[in-house]
Amino acid sequence: MNYIDFGIAVSLFLIFFGLVLIFTTNYFSNLSSLTKTSEFRAVSEGVFNIFFERKGTPENWEKNYSVFPVQLGLAGDLYIIPVLIKEDGGLDRTNEPITVEIIFDETCQNKSWNNTIRVYDENYNQMNLEISNATYCISQFLNQSNITWNVNISANQNKNYFLYYSPDDSITAPSYVPLSYNTSSWIPTDRDEWTNTTTSWSRLGGASGTVTNDTTYKKIGNSSVNITGTFDTNTLGLRYNPYNNITGASNGWYVDAWLYIDDKSNLKNVTFRMNDNNVSILVNITDYVSSGIWHHFEKRIDSTSGWLNWTSFNASSIDYIDFYSENNSKDLTRTIKIDGLHLKKKPLEVKTFPETLTNAFSSVKFNALKNMDYDEIRKTLGENYQFKIEVGGDSYGEPVNKSANAVCYDYPRVIQSTNGSINKAVTRLCIWK
Repeated sequence: MNYIDFGIAVSLFLIFFGLVLIFTTNYFSNLSSLTKTSEFRAVSEGVFNIFFERKGTPENWEKNYSVFPVQLGLAGDLYIIPVLIKEDGGLDRTNEPITVEIIFDETCQNKSWNNTIRVYDENYNQMNLEISNATYCISQFLNQSNITWNVNISANQNKNYFLYYSPDDSITAPSYVPLSYNTSSWIPTDRDEWTNTTTSWSRLGGASGTVTNDTTYKKIGNSSVNITGTFDTNTLGLRYNPYNNITGASNGWYVDAWLYIDDKSNLKNVTFRMNDNNVSILVNITDYVSSGIWHHFEKRIDSTSGWLNWTSFNASSIDYIDFYSENNSKDLTRTIKIDGLHLKKKPLEVKTFPETLTNAFSSVKFNALKNMDYDEIRKTLGENYQFKIEVGGDSYGEPVNKSANAVCYDYPRVIQSTNGSINKAVTRLCIWK
């Protein structure tokens, strides 16, 4: 080998060694960066779970956030009951109310604050609703109630709704407008006109008793029709007999009413009856009525639905409707009520499903967090980490330092806003040093 060859070899070696040194330096530099990124990612995911999957300790720390909690958490309990509405009568329905009876809290664990009740359709449109016949565990924590809202549904269509509630007693009542019951599927169109007045009502049988409206003990609307009286030889009841016959319905429609007797003991029969000027059809409901409890009576008007004395009954012209009881002796005193009496086309089918519990993001807790000292919160993360929380268009923390290998972790979640509304948004947490 001459000096020229040796010089070339040394030059090539130096070039190769320099390249190896550069690649090695870059590798370890990138390895450090990757290690740091991996560390931040693990921390980000862990802190995300702390903030968004846990309620904190104590769970209601937001009520006194001036005292730093043992553990932070932005989650809160949110209960969901799915409701399926089916239209199988081949009819387009507009503004038709449906009512579901919901047992929110059978054992009274105080999990359903009444101001948190919300109903949404499958597109997250909030429904105007009405709460009625509510019973409470304590304060405004519901035990059970009826929930009513209006439905627009096409013929033979199914629709899903979702009823939400939570134990968050900081949420105030929503501003609902009174529900409109006007629907072409009913006679009368508001389903309650007949029982909101005593007009056309009279005592059926009985030795005493005056027909009145009860604005306190009712099932729907403003009042029920009531009589407290004594039996004559065997009968006491209520009769609805308008001046003109009831028209607009037909055989195949349904009759619907809420019925009540304060004490069924010693009564022989409890009967619902309709007359079309020629034929009186009736059904014995003694076995279905309990003392002091409203009974929902709903029955199809046709020859196959168990009506007694059906021959040629014509539902297109009804003369009168009776609800009465019978007794073997005189002077027995009873209270009888009827509410929401109306005729209707085939009702919508309503199916409720068991409740589920989810961890929702609590905007109330987030607001409390934003009132706390940022550096104090950082101490809970350790290692001098910086952070930023983003929820929809709201945020808390320092601007994200992208040059510091910031790592963000995000996930879509159900949000319960401070006004009680429910929506979905992406929750994000970014971590860096």
